[in-house]
Amino acid sequence: MEDIRLQIEALDDSKVEEIISLSNILYKIAFENEDPKGMIDALTYLSIANLNSGNNNLAIEYLQNASDIAFKGKLKDENILITNLIGNHYFDIEEYDKSSAAYSKALSMAEAINKPSYVSVIKTNLAFIKLRTGDYRTALKELKASEDELLTNPYGRTPKRVNTGIMLFNARISEAYIKLNLLDSALYANDKGLSYTKKIKVDNVHIDLLMHRGIIFKNKKDYANALLFLNQAKDLCYEANDIIFLGKILNLIGECKLELEKYTEAIDILSESQEILTKKYSNSDEISKCYKLLGQAYKKNGDLEKSNLYYEKHILSLSKLNNKKSLASRKVQDITLSDFKNEINTLENQKQQQKNRLTYSQIGLLIVGIGLIMVVLFFQKAKKKNKTKFEALLAKIEIQENENAASIQVNDKVINSSIIDTKDVVLESQSKELEISDELYEQILIGLEKIESQEYYLKTECNLYNVAKKINTNTSYLSKVINAHFGKNFNTYINDLRINYAIVRLKNESKFRSYSIKSIAEEVGYKSADSFTKYFKIHTGLLPSFYIKQLKSKSPS
Repeated sequence: MEDIRLQIEALDDSKVEEIISLSNILYKIAFENEDPKGMIDALTYLSIANLNSGNNNLAIEYLQNASDIAFKGKLKDENILITNLIGNHYFDIEEYDKSSAAYSKALSMAEAINKPSYVSVIKTNLAFIKLRTGDYRTALKELKASEDELLTNPYGRTPKRVNTGIMLFNARISEAYIKLNLLDSALYANDKGLSYTKKIKVDNVHIDLLMHRGIIFKNKKDYANALLFLNQAKDLCYEANDIIFLGKILNLIGECKLELEKYTEAIDILSESQEILTKKYSNSDEISKCYKLLGQAYKKNGDLEKSNLYYEKHILSLSKLNNKKSLASRKVQDITLSDFKNEINTLENQKQQQKNRLTYSQIGLLIVGIGLIMVVLFFQKAKKKNKTKFEALLAKIEIQENENAASIQVNDKVINSSIIDTKDVVLESQSKELEISDELYEQILIGLEKIESQEYYLKTECNLYNVAKKINTNTSYLSKVINAHFGKNFNTYINDLRINYAIVRLKNESKFRSYSIKSIAEEVGYKSADSFTKYFKIHTGLLPSFYIKQLKSKSPS
């Protein structure tokens, strides 16, 4: 087994297939020998290899399996390291809320067994999240303190690990200075980090430093030097088969090309970035930025239709990203506040000694008791109300099926929209000046029937513009006909069709009920589980999870 470990560690990170093959062999041997540490090592190697090749979910799944093994085997040190690594993986793919949750869990475990070296590393990682979620000055202060601590107390780390740490700290310190627009200080930290690349080879940190050097010169409007270092970073990404940074670097190169008014080159580079990011990091800041840059590039190049398309994509991606950052920021703030827990507890205890403990305890217990009773009653009432809604919805579907079974079949691609039929009080297209002939009105209705029969509404790209284009009309006429004929806006019309499809298919297809909410959402045209849940609740009054649970209880098979 040790020979296999040495073979894996000797391989370059770009040799993904070889690493995965050897790791699988290592896991098989460890499993047969009931060696939990060997199994954990193999799963860790598999995770890192998959992260480097862009298989993010699989990478994290391997680590979660490793964490389970460590927990069952009471391997506390290993579990801390694995949980911290899970945080690193989420950090690399910009899932900062999940990353901070993993770090906070690892920090609690490290403090519980008094491991100061682990605590130091994890608190540094939390500083990285502060940097990425906007608290630049605090992050800078904590990163400098962590660098000093590493130099004065390396906790038995090898010289290579210390040097790697100094490289990484200066990459992040440089990034913090860039965010604060202190570009000369950023360049100084970047110089220091790059000087260590002559001593040790750590490709991902080297790429990071080159990329941020490019950003410094871009911000100085020295685009020649910016492109020099960004292209070096890009070439090293390809050489090391490291795509984590690639999308961001391509965005930066595209941005420089835009500033140099090389719009066609910018579009080519940004299109490559979009392909990588859409496939591997579809929920990141960089895909949102890529959409914005493509919108600008197409506008400058005279293609207003594509420009508008990408601006719309950019706007749609922003709210989700802002929510993700705010959640992460709150999580980091919670952890920062926990550092003062002992002082706060002491003050609270002193205050409590000055009060009548018995009286306040009795009042508190009474309030808690009443609160618990109210909560129980509330949930019982809500559950009963939801069951009534479910039975009413089910009855409506069954009546429709009995009246016209053919119109309700999912597999034959026929869905009757009368089960879910929402009416909008305020309609989008009420202009009396927009006249539409009976012939055109009928043509648009026929086109909509075709859209429904082909189930185009289940496509994520189904929007007002694309539907109008498909049925050879414009968005104004299409909105007016939908408003007049259906009594609803376009978005309500599409959501009715999607939710109607979902409730019928979930009722009639047991396999579909076994899908995750996210998979169901994607199947019916939504980009996220949150959007699907929101519209399902609006249109049915129920959460999809409750609806599915009730269906399963009625038909366990």
